[in-house]
Amino acid sequence: MLMLVFALPEEARAVRRRIRWGKTETGAPWGWFAGQEISLGFAGIGGVHIAEVERVVDLVKPQLIISSGFAGATRSLLEPGDFVLSANYTDRAIGKLLIRQKIVDANGAFVHVKQVASVADKWSLNRTAGSAAVDMESEIIADLCRRKQLSMVTGRMISDAINETIPSIFVGGKISSVKDLRDAAVFAARMLRLTERLADRLETLVGTLGSTAGTK
Repeated sequence: MLMLVFALPEEARAVRRRIRWGKTETGAPWGWFAGQEISLGFAGIGGVHIAEVERVVDLVKPQLIISSGFAGATRSLLEPGDFVLSANYTDRAIGKLLIRQKIVDANGAFVHVKQVASVADKWSLNRTAGSAAVDMESEIIADLCRRKQLSMVTGRMISDAINETIPSIFVGGKISSVKDLRDAAVFAARMLRLTERLADRLETLVGTLGSTAGTK
């Protein structure tokens, strides 16, 4: 069994619609996606609900965890919609396979941050860390995988380019102008499109990992 872990249910909106759900005696999320048996978990922003993910892991005992969702680009050539493999939060052998089969658009290090990165933050990381993206959960999910001795793949879709800022309303702020409202509407429409694209990419990823690892 594979387990998909996101920060929030909203990131998995399209994926959840494509899962053929079943029932288990434990009540843990279980179903079929891309021809593979999977479970689902949500770590919360910044991994605040990682204990719940661990509870599900203990119940379903997955062979591999896929950390997914969205990330901010710290590489100038990456654009919203690019599907990026994290070099530092992915099993090395599996990562080589995914790159060789061109399952991802790019790969590179992900940097763990404790709050949403600003444009200045992302450019600073571009210069000092040589990273591809930032996110707030993959390090925490990776720590869980290390403790449980589970293989891990981290594949996330870029939501905001290096020169973009996520509208404040999406990070707990308030709308204070018409421009804020317009920016929020544009970003929300983008994310609706990207959740569908993310589901497409994850179908390919899950199908490839399942057939390769024999996890049906």
